[in-house]
Amino acid sequence: MRTTSEQSFFKMLYIAVGCAALLYVIHVGLNYRKIEKKLESDSAVVVHPVMGEHDVAEIGYIYEMRREHLLTEGRLNLVWFVVVPSTNVHYSCSYEEGFADFETGDGVRLIHRGADDDPDGADYGDIVGLHGREQGKTAMVWVIDADRAELELGPDEN
Repeated sequence: MRTTSEQSFFKMLYIAVGCAALLYVIHVGLNYRKIEKKLESDSAVVVHPVMGEHDVAEIGYIYEMRREHLLTEGRLNLVWFVVVPSTNVHYSCSYEEGFADFETGDGVRLIHRGADDDPDGADYGDIVGLHGREQGKTAMVWVIDADRAELELGPDEN
């Protein structure tokens, strides 16, 4: 049988754990709303594709994508993985703003810096949809030449 002071201690412990759990749920819920609000405002930006002097435009398709709500951090990780069949080069394209609803299998035009003008294999670029409801829709992305990045890291460091 527990004493009154032990019962009070456990009651306070249960209340403290309950409050901590409630605060965590509120934190995660607020972060989810923050993510969705930012995505809504970023998606409302109309991105006009720009071809710079050293840029190249390649036709490819999205072969994989990652869409993660990082609730504890309050941010969205949206990445499209694009392959250009004519060169078999793979790109990792992290969403910045513009159209956010590209999906796996969508045909796209990827506008980015040419390999000779991009020493580290990373820079801003655009993804432009080619077909269906995505046709002409554009997203600004951070483009990384995944093949070059893998070579620089080496296969054992991934």
